[in-house]
Amino acid sequence: MTSRTIAGTPVATAAGESDEHDREQVLAQYRRERARRVLVLDSLRAHLDEQPSPRAVRTCARTWVADLLALAEQVAKNKMEHPE
Repeated sequence: MTSRTIAGTPVATAAGESDEHDREQVLAQYRRERARRVLVLDSLRAHLDEQPSPRAVRTCARTWVADLLALAEQVAKNKMEHPE
């Protein structure tokens, strides 16, 4: 495999370097997605903790679930109408 330097001259690179770069990109994306998930779940937990009673917690959770499912339906519909 070759890559270009700033001057545009081809420079040979080892296949292992490319594989390592790909692996690092996949790991970085995994970490970003995991961090986003943790952030969202921690935010939801904080909101649920603010509720005054167990009944209010369950009601609030059902509302979040309904909102999430409605959002998922909108996104899925949009992807069907406008595939990439």
